[in-house]
Amino acid sequence: MSKTTKVLRTLVVVGVVGGLAALGVFAAFSSQTDNPGNNVTAGTVTLADNDGGTALYDIAAAKPGSTQTSCIRVNYTGSLDADVKLFTPSTIGDLGPHVTLKVEAGTQAAPVFPTCALFNAETTLYDDPLSTFPTSYAGGVSDYPGIAGTEWSTGDAVV
Repeated sequence: MSKTTKVLRTLVVVGVVGGLAALGVFAAFSSQTDNPGNNVTAGTVTLADNDGGTALYDIAAAKPGSTQTSCIRVNYTGSLDADVKLFTPSTIGDLGPHVTLKVEAGTQAAPVFPTCALFNAETTLYDDPLSTFPTSYAGGVSDYPGIAGTEWSTGDAVV
C-alpha cells in the first residue's frame, strides 16, 4: 500500500471518529422538555369620552378674536395602569400658527359634552399656538388624575 493511500485512509478514519464524537457530545448536552401550563395574555388600555362621536370644536367663519370653549370627559377603564398622553397624529395646516389652543384639566360636577357649566380648571396642560401642539406620543401632553406623576388606573377620569 502506498504512503498516500495510508494517509488518506488515516484522514478518513479520523474524520469519521471525529464526527461520531461530535454527535455524542451534542447528544450529551442537548435536551428538551414541555411545560404546557405556560400562558401569556395581554392587558388592555381603554379610553372613552363623552363626545358621542362629535368634534370637540367647530368654528365656522372664524375671524381674529373668535373663541370657543368646549369640555370633554375622558375616562379610563383598562386593566393595566397606563401613561396617557394627548397629541395629534397629523401636522397642523397653515392656520395653526394663528390659532391658540388652551387645554385645561379639571373636574366638572355633571359633565355634559360639550358644555363647560360648573367646570373647575385645576391645571393648564397646554396654552400655545396650535402649530406647536405635539404630533407624537413621545412629546404628548400628560395629565395624571389622582396623585400627580402616576399612571392612569381603572376608574380614573378627567375633564
